Amino acid sequence: MRFCLAAAAIGLLLPATTAAAAEPGCSCGFYDDITGDLFTESLIQYFNETSDLDQFVLEDFEHKSEKSWNSKFRQGAVPDNVVANYTVANSNVTDGTSLGLICDPYTDAHVVNGGSIRSKRRDIQYGSFRSLMRGPAINAGGSSMTMRLQFNETESLEINVMNTDSYATAWVNTLMQGEWPDRDLGINYTVLANSSLANGTASPQDFMEFRIDWTEKEVRYFVGQNNSRTVTKKKHGSVPMTASPLYFRHWSIGNTYAMEGPPHWRSAANVGWMRMFFNTSTMTDEQHKEFDARCTIEDACSMNDLSLRLVSPYHANATVKWKHHDPRGGLLTAPIWMSVIMAIFSTFLLIHAFVKKAVGKRAAAAHSHGHAKESVADSDRSSPAPAYRSTEPSIIASSSTTPFNQTRPSTPEKKNSGEALPRRSDFTPSASGTSTPLPRYESREYLGRYDDDAISPVSSTPTLPNGGPDSSAYPPPSTRASSLKNAVVYTDDSALPEFALPGSARDSAQTLVPRTPISPLTPKSPSSTAPWSPKNREKGFGAARVREVAEEPKEPKEHPLKTTTNAGDAKAADNIPTAKKARVDYLAGLVALCSIFVTLIHFHLTYVPAVVIPGAFVHYPSELWAEKLISPFIMNQMWLGVFFTTSTRFLSARYFREGKLEVIAERAVKRAPRLMIPVTAMVLLEYFFIDVGATKYLEYVPSVSWSTWGYVSKFQSAGHFISEILELVYLIPNAVPQITFNYCTGVLWTIAVQLQGSWIVLLGAIVIREIKTPWKRFGYYAFCVLQNWYARNWGSFFWLGLMLTDLDITYKWRKYLYPRPLVYYPLISFCIFMTLIGFTMNLLPQWVSFNFTTHENGIHPDQETGLPIVQTERYAYPNYYEPRFNMLLFAVGMQAIVELSTVVQKILSFPVLVWVFPHIFTIYLIHGFVFWSWGSWLLVTLAHRDFVYWLNALLVGVTCYGIILLSLPIVTPAIEILGRDITINIWEFANVKPPPKKDTLFPFNKHELGMDGEENEDQTVVKEARDIREEHSEKHQVKFDEKNIV
Repeated sequence: MRFCLAAAAIGLLLPATTAAAAEPGCSCGFYDDITGDLFTESLIQYFNETSDLDQFVLEDFEHKSEKSWNSKFRQGAVPDNVVANYTVANSNVTDGTSLGLICDPYTDAHVVNGGSIRSKRRDIQYGSFRSLMRGPAINAGGSSMTMRLQFNETESLEINVMNTDSYATAWVNTLMQGEWPDRDLGINYTVLANSSLANGTASPQDFMEFRIDWTEKEVRYFVGQNNSRTVTKKKHGSVPMTASPLYFRHWSIGNTYAMEGPPHWRSAANVGWMRMFFNTSTMTDEQHKEFDARCTIEDACSMNDLSLRLVSPYHANATVKWKHHDPRGGLLTAPIWMSVIMAIFSTFLLIHAFVKKAVGKRAAAAHSHGHAKESVADSDRSSPAPAYRSTEPSIIASSSTTPFNQTRPSTPEKKNSGEALPRRSDFTPSASGTSTPLPRYESREYLGRYDDDAISPVSSTPTLPNGGPDSSAYPPPSTRASSLKNAVVYTDDSALPEFALPGSARDSAQTLVPRTPISPLTPKSPSSTAPWSPKNREKGFGAARVREVAEEPKEPKEHPLKTTTNAGDAKAADNIPTAKKARVDYLAGLVALCSIFVTLIHFHLTYVPAVVIPGAFVHYPSELWAEKLISPFIMNQMWLGVFFTTSTRFLSARYFREGKLEVIAERAVKRAPRLMIPVTAMVLLEYFFIDVGATKYLEYVPSVSWSTWGYVSKFQSAGHFISEILELVYLIPNAVPQITFNYCTGVLWTIAVQLQGSWIVLLGAIVIREIKTPWKRFGYYAFCVLQNWYARNWGSFFWLGLMLTDLDITYKWRKYLYPRPLVYYPLISFCIFMTLIGFTMNLLPQWVSFNFTTHENGIHPDQETGLPIVQTERYAYPNYYEPRFNMLLFAVGMQAIVELSTVVQKILSFPVLVWVFPHIFTIYLIHGFVFWSWGSWLLVTLAHRDFVYWLNALLVGVTCYGIILLSLPIVTPAIEILGRDITINIWEFANVKPPPKKDTLFPFNKHELGMDGEENEDQTVVKEARDIREEHSEKHQVKFDEKNIV
C-alpha cells in the first residue's frame, strides 16, 4: 500500500507542478483533469498533522426511533467518543495518530452511543469527497464507519464500511436516497482483500481511500481507488440535489441486513485524512458571473495535489440549514383543505341521516304501541290491527281473496295444477313497518289453488262475494292460542353470515304463521291431501325456510313472540315459543373468540414481541411471565385451526341433510367469490393507503418495540397486484403467497388454505355420504386424516371438521349421548384431554428444553429430498404456515367440546361475543392495517415525547381496538355487499334461466306505432305480437313464480 501511495504521489507530480501557477489560495477553484469536474470550495485536513476540529461539530444526540425494518436499537452519539489523537498500532499506512470514533455496546434502553462529527457548513452542493478511513475491528461486533452527505431521508449519499459479526459477511456498501442495503450495492471484504487486484489494495481492516464524486448529472463511488458504482440521472431518474452537511460517524443500530451487531465492547474506527472539494449553495448569480469572468481552468488548483492544506472561508449563512421556498406559496394546500372540508361536510350529512333514521324508528315504534293501546281500550273494535301498525313480526292468518285481487281471473292452467305454489313475497314479513296491497298478478286467485296451509298477509281479510267480511274466518280470542299450536315458523337465516349456519343454526329471525280452519270461501284443490310445504329457495339477501311446530312445549324457555293485534291476541301470543338459538350463539361466540385471539397475537408480535416470541428482547420482566403462563394458552396459532374445522359445517351441513348435488354446486360456485371479492377490495384499498404513506411509520417501530415482525411494502405495479391476487386463488398450501408482504400482517395466506380446503370438503362430502356402513365410513375418515397429517397438509383439519358435521347431522350424536352419561362423560373427558395435550405441547418448551413440535415436525417427509425432515438441514420448528400436530389435537378437541358441553355453550353465548361474530371477516381484514398505520404512528409519536413504554403500548392497544370497533358498522355492510350479496347474484345468474328476449318496443309492435310502413304478405305483426304478449304474461309468469318460490 505504501508503494501504491508513493506511485500515486509521483503520478500527481506533474499536476502539482502545474498547479503551482494557479491563483494564490486557489481562488479559482479546484479542477480534476481526469473527471473534468471543477469546484470552488475546499476542506482539507490531515489528522496526523493536527487535532483541530474547529470546522466540525461534535454531535451529542439520542434518536427516539430509527428508520429500519430490521433494527432493534437506536443511535446515539456523545462527544467523549470522538478522540482527536487516537493512536493506531500496526497500521500499514499511517504510523502515528488519527481521528478516532468509538462505538459503545448498547444500553438497557437499546441505545448504541457512537462517535460523530458534522461539518459546520451546510451549504455543500456537489463536489468530490475523499477520505482515508479504517473500518471497525473484526470480531468486535457489527458497526459501521460512515462518510455521509445527508439533508433528509431521500436526499443522501453515503459509503459505509461495516465489519458485521463475522469476517465472511463484512462488506462496504454504497447507497443513496435511502436505498435498501442490498448486497449488490456493495463489495465484500473478501473481494477487497484479493491480492490479484490491479491496484494492490491493502487489507480492508486497515486504512483505505474512499471517495464520492457528486455532480448534477451523476454520482460516482470509489472504493480503494476503484470506481465501484456509478449512478446517472438519466438511468436512475434522479440524483440528490439539495445542499447538505458532511458527516463522519461510527454507529450501529443492529440492522441484520447491514452492519449487524451492535458491538460487544467498545469498538474503534478511524479517519486518517479528508480532502473535500465542493460548490456552495450560497453563491449568488452575480458571484457566478464574476467567477466565470475572472477564472479559467488553467487558473484552478488540481484536486490531485496532495500538498494542498486549504480550508475555504465562508459566511455565517453557510451554516444555516437550507430551506426550499416554493414560489407558489400556499396554492398547493388549497386542494387539500377543500378535500378536508368536503369530507367533514359529507361525514356530517351521513351522521345526520343515521340520527334521523334512528329517531324515525323510535317514533314509529311509539306510534305502533299507541295504536295497540287504543285497540285494547276500545271494546267495540274486535278486528285485528293491520300489519302496518306493528313493528314486531306479524301473526299471519289464512284468508281468502280480497275484492282487489278478484279483478283478474286466475290462469286456467294453474287452476287445474296441483303443483301451484304461493309466491315468496306473499308470506315474507314486512321489514319496513308498512303494508302495500298486492298487485293483481300476485294475488292468491291468480297464483292458483289454496289449501289449509295457505299463507297471506294479516291485512287481507276474508270477504264474501259482495265484499262483506266473514267473521267465521277468524277464530275467537279464546281459541286463538290453540290455533297457534299448529303454526308454520318462517325462518330467515339471511341475517347471519352463511358460514355461521351449521346444523340447526338456521332458527333465527322467525315468524309464526297460524293455520286457520278451512273456510268455505277458500279455494282448495281436490287433489290436496297433505299440508303444503314450500321448497327451499334462496333469494335476495339469504335463504328462507319454513318448518312446522307440532305442538307447544310445556315450559317454553325462550322469550315469546309478541304482536300488537289486540289484548286477547297478545295474551295468547305470550305462550308461543320461538325456536332455540343456542347453537348459533355458541358457534358465533367460538369463532368470535378465535378472531379476537388472532388479533391479540398480531398486536403482541408487533408491539410486545417477548410475550409471543421466545428469546425476544423484553421491556419489562413481566413479559417473560406472560410468555410462560399466558401465551401458551391464548397467544398461539392453535386457535387458527378452529377456523378451518368450523368452516366445514357451512359447506357440508346442508348436503348431509338433503343429499342434493345442487347444494355442492352452489357452494362450489359461491365459495371463491365469497372470499375473494372482499379480499380483493380490501387489498386494493390498502394498496392505495400504503402508496400514499399510511404505513410510513411502521418502519420506525422495530427500534421502539424491539420487534422486527412488522413489514409491508407497496406493489411494484398494478400488474403485480393482479398477479398476486390470482396467485392467492390458485396457490396450493403449504406456501407463503407473495401478497403476504404487500398486505398488513400478512394474514391472507389463510385464504389459500380455506379455498383449497373447500374443495376437499365438497368432494369429500359426496364420497362420505355414499359410504353407508359406519365402520367403513369412519375408517375412511381415519385414512384421510392420517394421510394429510403425514403430508403436513391442512386437509386433516377439514376432514375432522367434516367428521364432526357428519356426527351431528347424520348420526345425531348429541341425541344419543345425552341420555347415556356412561358414554357421554368419558367422551367429553377424552376431548378435554386432547385439548390439554395441545396446550401442554406449547407450555413445556417454556420450562424445559424439550420441544415436542420440533421433534414431531422431524417425522414428516422433506419435499425436496424425500427423507425425514430430521435427517435434513431443514429440521427445525415448523413455519407459521405449516400445520402442527398439537394444533390438530386442539382444534378437534375444542370443536367437540363446544358441540357437546352445554356449559361451554353457555359461556360462548356471551352477548359481546355474539355481537362481534357478524364482524369477524371485517376484523380479519382490517385489524392489521389499523395496527400498522394508526398504531405505528401513535407509538413513534409517543416515543418522541418520552412516554414510558408500558403506557405507550397500552394507549396504542386501546386506541387501535377502539378504531376497529368504531369502523365495524361502516366496513362490515360494505364487505357483506361485496361478498355475500354479489355472490348470491352470481349463483342466481348461473342457476336461474333468464326470461326470453323481448323486442325493444314490447308490448307494442311497429304496426301499432305506425313504424312498419306498408304491409306485405310476410307481415303478421298484430297477431304475432298479441300471441307473444299472452304467452309471456301467462306461461313465463308461471315459470317465474315456481323459480322464486321459497
